[in-house]
Amino acid sequence: MKKIFTLTLTLFFAFLLVKADFWTQKADFPGICRQYPFSFSIGNKGFFGGGRDSTYNNLYDFWEYDSGTNIWTQKANYAGSSGFVAVGFSINDKGYAGTGLSSNNSVYYQDFWEYDPTANTWTQKANYGGGDRAGIATFTINGKGYLATGRQSTAGFVDLWQYDPQSNLWTQKSDFPGTPRWDANCFTIGNSGYMIGGYSFSSGYVGDVYEYNSISDSWTQKASFLPNGRCDAATFSICDKGYYGTGQNLSGMYNDFWEYNHVSNSWIQKADVTTLMRNEPAYFSIGTKGYIGMGYNSSGPYLKDFWEYTPDSACATGTDEIAEYNLEFSISPNPANDFISINYLLINDKINTNLAITDVQGRIVFKSKLSQSPISVKDFSNGIYFVELNNGKQKVVKKFVKE
Repeated sequence: MKKIFTLTLTLFFAFLLVKADFWTQKADFPGICRQYPFSFSIGNKGFFGGGRDSTYNNLYDFWEYDSGTNIWTQKANYAGSSGFVAVGFSINDKGYAGTGLSSNNSVYYQDFWEYDPTANTWTQKANYGGGDRAGIATFTINGKGYLATGRQSTAGFVDLWQYDPQSNLWTQKSDFPGTPRWDANCFTIGNSGYMIGGYSFSSGYVGDVYEYNSISDSWTQKASFLPNGRCDAATFSICDKGYYGTGQNLSGMYNDFWEYNHVSNSWIQKADVTTLMRNEPAYFSIGTKGYIGMGYNSSGPYLKDFWEYTPDSACATGTDEIAEYNLEFSISPNPANDFISINYLLINDKINTNLAITDVQGRIVFKSKLSQSPISVKDFSNGIYFVELNNGKQKVVKKFVKE
């Protein structure tokens, strides 16, 4: 029975890997189509609201998307001054939204609000530390919100502010080192936030990428986004990868979609977000799935469609960690540069325990019997790998990062 279970599990994972990197259409958004909404996720729910309709009226309705039931539900209206070109993010079990722009593009706002999904209520918090502004980039790291750049009238900004929901305080951090901009996008990986693109008064559409390290409070320029500069795109992170796509520049709108690997500092193109070009969509991730929908298409009306992304990242397809009690082991160092050691205590049948290392494409790059000898990974390409121990009855898979 154990062998049958192991074979079934292996085939299941193989099926997932084959089926990865695709989009599935979900229930259309039932509300008014709009541009520049804010969005975030809490638990297995996505939230979306604000924006401006096709006749340039600001909207205040607010919606919940249940990823388990594929159902949209209208919630309490956003209580802030404007949800148009506003910022939204979540920390733990609360959502946050604020700043924004009036429907006639003349008044900027700095008010900031907390959403409680259990009570379905909005509570005003301390005004944004950077003042009146719109088009701000945002990411969250370890229970803190970070807001950077943005614009007011003809002025762009480079300041970065940290919001602590426990103290309800804003603290200014190190300025963004690139050109002042707005409508940039961000995602979070580990202790770092990554800012991509945007629009600059001095440089137009930009495609540069910067990493903000929250521990050192410092910025580092990374590999630029491959195709070109753009703004008003969609971003989220899943496991240890960042994702970026759609948006616009002088050439028009886009439906392409890209994955960023922070270990190799490289971009890889993935499956397009449907055939529709769009900008200013709603976007968020829930668990190991990403979601993009709605937005504006220049050749037609505002959009209502909504899509779920299944990545081919191994941790998102379930193959990264499988544990069995008497084959338990650890890998060190992790991340690794030149070698790894397999550390184990309870494995007595080493002669009949096979060890294999595979890359994220499922290719075996190393194979041997289990031993305590270090394994050289010096010639491995940078990235994620999986160590499998298999004694013919049980299997354990653990991952490590080669830097």
